[in-house]
Amino acid sequence: MKFQNIFFVLLFVSVLFPACQDVIDLDLEEGKSQFVIDAWINNKPEAQVIKLRYTSTYFNSTPSPKATGAEVVVTSSTGETYTFTDENNDGDYTWTPATGESFGGIGEDYLLSVVLEGKEYTAVSTMNRVMPIDTITYEDREEEQGDPAGIYAEFFATDFVGTGDSYWIKAFKNDQYLNKPSELNTAYDAGFTPGGNIDGLVFITPIRTGINRVPDSGDDAVDDSDQPPYKVGDKITVEIHSLTDEAFFFLEQALIQMTLGDQTIFASPVVNVPTNIISPSGEDNEAVGFFCVSAVSRKERMVE
Repeated sequence: MKFQNIFFVLLFVSVLFPACQDVIDLDLEEGKSQFVIDAWINNKPEAQVIKLRYTSTYFNSTPSPKATGAEVVVTSSTGETYTFTDENNDGDYTWTPATGESFGGIGEDYLLSVVLEGKEYTAVSTMNRVMPIDTITYEDREEEQGDPAGIYAEFFATDFVGTGDSYWIKAFKNDQYLNKPSELNTAYDAGFTPGGNIDGLVFITPIRTGINRVPDSGDDAVDDSDQPPYKVGDKITVEIHSLTDEAFFFLEQALIQMTLGDQTIFASPVVNVPTNIISPSGEDNEAVGFFCVSAVSRKERMVE
């Protein structure tokens, strides 16, 4: 009888107060648009690009506005000058090496100067050393711990003796860069962090095997967890990019911000990642982004 009374009360309330939905338009402040300098360049014998953009508001899904009309120059500590030009007027400023030429030299320091609308933004970086990649291996594994059976790859390289080297390991499957946040693979000496005290050794296993793609998730996933990372006929390419300490910690913080949604209630606050870009004195809306110059070693192998 008690449950019947509750049922009729709920039925009466639902009839008396029918479900409804009110649309509430919130007048939110758009906030300031910030100037972004995306300047990750290296000594690969190919065009080097520095991207200049403005940030969009949070609810704006259109591409970020281009920053055109800037003067972009990189100067080395040995006096070499590299002028980056925006030939297509799309905010991508490019310097292209001549045949047989590459950007810069290991051990040299570099000054970036970006002049836009009469204001100069600067940053400095050093091209640190990078070791060669010894080999790329792969093996056909049985299904284990939820990973599908199939071909898994690993690379081997040995860190330099002497603490303080840091690296960004990039992997490519059939020339497609594995660029999901969860595929970001960095190393400090031969381990993960400066406190690891792993110096002058072969990279630890999780870094070596970090060249396998992470499966997609969700209902529309194509490259999902039922597919192994590689198959016969695939090309595996690995690059090691040297980093400055500042660049290493920038990538660590960027990874935290890019994966906040995975942390649920334990997520860190949303913040701008600290930059090495120096804005003009007195500028109340500082630029964001980063400038890094890397030396690169590269190796590729076909899966047969």
